[in-house]
Amino acid sequence: MLEIERKRLIFKTKEIWFSDYPFDVGGCDSVIFRACKNKVDMKGFTREEFTTLVIDLTQDLDAIWKNMEGSCRRRIKRAKKNGVKIKLNQNYEDFYEINRSLRKSKGLPLYDESIEFMKECGTLFVEEFEGEIIGGHFYLEDEQNMRSLIAASKRLEVSKDMASVISDANRLAIWEAIRYAKEKGIKEFDMGGYYTGKVKDEQKERINIFKKSFGGVLTTHYIYQKDYSKICKLAKKIYLLK
Repeated sequence: MLEIERKRLIFKTKEIWFSDYPFDVGGCDSVIFRACKNKVDMKGFTREEFTTLVIDLTQDLDAIWKNMEGSCRRRIKRAKKNGVKIKLNQNYEDFYEINRSLRKSKGLPLYDESIEFMKECGTLFVEEFEGEIIGGHFYLEDEQNMRSLIAASKRLEVSKDMASVISDANRLAIWEAIRYAKEKGIKEFDMGGYYTGKVKDEQKERINIFKKSFGGVLTTHYIYQKDYSKICKLAKKIYLLK
């Protein structure tokens, strides 16, 4: 399991990843369990389903590679041939700015994840091409699980040809993350979500196609949440009513 403490205004929250089941914890106003693998009814907890793609890392690396779509493998090879380099736990500031710029251009709110958070709580893979950081992927992990949390690149601010280079680099970065996780003895690699909404969303469906090319299995995980503080519960109700 991975436990992360956060501060929301005056409230102390705990975020727990990769637990099999939710459980009560102390010393916080609210707790949320993410990527729980089992569906249970727990008094005081709300439950929400979350669909994702998971790659079984107990397979041989060759089998994982062969399970990927041919076009994905070809683009990984092309990224290597073009000289894309993948760097581990470096260039945090560059990646942070790339992510901030991407989300701003899409009109999305910024993540809470700071540079300090990334350094303390996960693993960062950045993509370098001709001396420039062009994108990256940030993952959370524990002893048995690795999960994509943030992916960002400069693809929306470059030429069509360069966007293709970045697209190849993204695939290479994910492959290197899979290799890294496999070498560490991690058992499952979570692609970070899969859109199953009933409303047609072309952008999210394109992301689905991209993620499926890595050969993962569609899997349901669960999110559980419980508030311990009455003031915290009230604050959430007021916020939701806005």
